[in-house]
Amino acid sequence: MSKRKSLLLLCAMAGALLAGCAAPSSPPAAVATLQVSGSVSYRERIALPPDAEIVVQLQDVSRMDAPAVVLAEQRIRAEGRQVPFVYALPVDPARIDARMRYTVSARILRGGQLLFINDTAHPVLTQGAGRTADLVLVRTAGR
Repeated sequence: MSKRKSLLLLCAMAGALLAGCAAPSSPPAAVATLQVSGSVSYRERIALPPDAEIVVQLQDVSRMDAPAVVLAEQRIRAEGRQVPFVYALPVDPARIDARMRYTVSARILRGGQLLFINDTAHPVLTQGAGRTADLVLVRTAGR
């Protein structure tokens, strides 16, 4: 056997021996998630149609010259239920930058037609804002 092959064999055996002595690895830690939660309602005293859909989004609105980036979204089918609707938007904390601005928005649709939308910004997560936002939507003219 050549010197080079002997050296490679010796290195491979040493690596295997050291790997066997290593402490057992722990299972990977669960990815921590951050959650924004709250409720969606409106003031009008009218019932939602059973086929209405509530769409809630967590958005990065930091850039004034670009569209908001959606970080999380939840869709809730009304199925005869009425407001308020509770939502929870999980997001990976690694996607949140303390220097940026984040808001939660919601809308209620029926067959693609907009019925209600929020007309107020609801900041969350950074710049002193919390992790909850209760959204009160306004009726659109299209209904």
